[in-house]
Amino acid sequence: MTALPPFPSGSTPEALRPLLGEVVIVDTDTHYVFLGKLEHGDREFLCLSQVDIHEIRPSGLNKERYAHEARKIGVRANRDLTYIPMARVVALSRLCDVKDFQ
Repeated sequence: MTALPPFPSGSTPEALRPLLGEVVIVDTDTHYVFLGKLEHGDREFLCLSQVDIHEIRPSGLNKERYAHEARKIGVRANRDLTYIPMARVVALSRLCDVKDFQ
């Protein structure tokens, strides 16, 4: 795995700190959903490792259905490390917090 560049200590906002080291799902205002371990977050970027970048359009799954499928099968990483611009992030949650359809 690629080494992370140094980040200033304390640069992760308080709200993101409980999610560090957790497998998260990141919904963006694009056709992409990101699954991976949250390594770092600041006001500009989220940094995920062991990432599944999934484009929704060709698959036929909507983002919600993809989140449910990912919860069942886990992360199938296709990138070692990815930076996501915070300006594109719509939602961020732990993958284990995705609820099953009732």
